[in-house]
Amino acid sequence: MAERVLVRFAGEGSGSGGLSWGQQTIWREFEGLGVPVWLTGLVPVRPGWTVGDQADELAFVMSRNQSLRTRLVVRAGRPVRQVVHEAGEIWLRVIDAAGGEDPLEVARDLETAWKEREVVYDYAGDWPVRMALIRHRGQAAYRLQAMSHIVTDGFGALALSQDIAARDPVTGGPAGPVTSMEPLEQVAWQAGPGGRRCSAMSERYWERLLRVIPARRFAEPAGQPGSRYGRLAFDSRAAFLAVQAIAARTGVATSPVLLAAVAAGIARVTGVSPVVPRLYVSNRFRPRLAGTVSPIAQTCACVLDVAGITFDEAVRRAYYASLVAYKHAYFEPPRIRELLAAAGRDRGEPVDLSFVYNDIRISTPREPAGPPAGPRDIAAALPLTRITWQDRPDLEGLCSIEFEDSPDTIRALVAIDTHYIARAQAEACLREMETIAVAAAFDPDAPAGL
Repeated sequence: MAERVLVRFAGEGSGSGGLSWGQQTIWREFEGLGVPVWLTGLVPVRPGWTVGDQADELAFVMSRNQSLRTRLVVRAGRPVRQVVHEAGEIWLRVIDAAGGEDPLEVARDLETAWKEREVVYDYAGDWPVRMALIRHRGQAAYRLQAMSHIVTDGFGALALSQDIAARDPVTGGPAGPVTSMEPLEQVAWQAGPGGRRCSAMSERYWERLLRVIPARRFAEPAGQPGSRYGRLAFDSRAAFLAVQAIAARTGVATSPVLLAAVAAGIARVTGVSPVVPRLYVSNRFRPRLAGTVSPIAQTCACVLDVAGITFDEAVRRAYYASLVAYKHAYFEPPRIRELLAAAGRDRGEPVDLSFVYNDIRISTPREPAGPPAGPRDIAAALPLTRITWQDRPDLEGLCSIEFEDSPDTIRALVAIDTHYIARAQAEACLREMETIAVAAAFDPDAPAGL
């Protein structure tokens, strides 16, 4: 059984304008996939939670965040515009699992339905938020939330959760006023002198590297059997323990260790160095962006040469190269596409920057935890490594590696187009990444790549 509860909301701020740089990046992804992307969250609710509590929370987040009160105007041949509304109404779905049904499975089925292509999303008429409460035997069990990627990103969803958790437990009021830049204010800043200077600095960086990096990331594979698009799932306890040991020895977080391992694995398999992944950068270290719910992440090319050096040196280079990429990952997206096209014309071949690197670990600590494991522990974990393949035609056009939250393993999802990189080649890169990390866990002189 299901019902709908009408939730009214009203907040400060309204208006219309173009898309922010972060939103433009996401819209480009929508266009490439041919469908919108939804970010979902499924959590158990605390005992005694009611439909009224959930409706109040939904009204709170909608009233509090201009980003969630946004609808889009999409017209063929014209730039997408956003309209922020001051007030409105939204439906909360309440679903009762039948007596014999598992409420978690009911919630997961609905989550899948919300993320499927056939679910209609009317940009101009629908709010970019969906919320449902799943009950079992009259008691609230789970809350499911989905937000369009055009109005938030992973760290934006985290900021939203933190804002909810900070509410006054008695009054339900917010912890304080919203001080972060909302989307329309971001658009205004980006169009002003500060935004133009910021983008120009990034453009100069991109223009320099596009002249000197190898034009190709991978040799073009021959005809590949099976599905063209798919995803490799890599899960390694041994790599986790090795990365922890290397991070503890080198005194850095695990992020640059992972980046160095990926670069070294690719270089060994392809014979190409420097490796140039596009890093996803959160941009939340910038003024007044730390707590924004809206999407502000963009990608920036990171140049990492691992030829003829030790892995510890590769980690050091990965640390500094990633800082350079972070600095230059805030820009007007069409300008970078223009520079990329111009570089291809000047060099007589396209410059390939298709490979995207995204460390999306949020709940997993980035710092090494506790004393490192010993060589025997790592050796014992090696047989536990798993690499599995899944045909995914919906991943058309993607080539990326994403590191996901996992408490005691390195878990990576690698999306590939086998006309771009062969499945066996991608799997070999993952195997080499693990091999290099394990070899370097207790040997500061272990070689990195070529």
